[in-house]
Amino acid sequence: MSRGLMRVLAVVALLCGAATGTTGCFTACPAIGYVNGAVVDVSAFPAVAAVQFCVDAECSPAPGEDETSATNMFSTSRQDDGTWSLMFDMSTPEDVDIRLFDAQGTLIHEAEEAIAWTHTGGACPGPSTAEPLILQP
Repeated sequence: MSRGLMRVLAVVALLCGAATGTTGCFTACPAIGYVNGAVVDVSAFPAVAAVQFCVDAECSPAPGEDETSATNMFSTSRQDDGTWSLMFDMSTPEDVDIRLFDAQGTLIHEAEEAIAWTHTGGACPGPSTAEPLILQP
């Protein structure tokens, strides 16, 4: 094989390798939405009947409020073990304002809490999880 042909083949191999690295291999992520969640331990407040949380100006429904287009991105639910789940949209806020209410709808505790998120890695990220939030009086 001639020296000129070897150079041409080497250049073609380098160009193909570079082209493959920039255009040939990529991952197409499915268009799937997900919800990020955090658990709140309210055991220090035995009278809690409802939980509301806010991120910036958006809040989950307060006791007695119906879900609206402004509140449907966030929701809370009581778990069998007495904790509460906070369900966010696909966001992972650094801080959350949490309000606890008794059975009459009276605010019994309010706090701003920092959230430590664990993000899923890989080419197609998915839901993030958070360390449990433990509320104290």
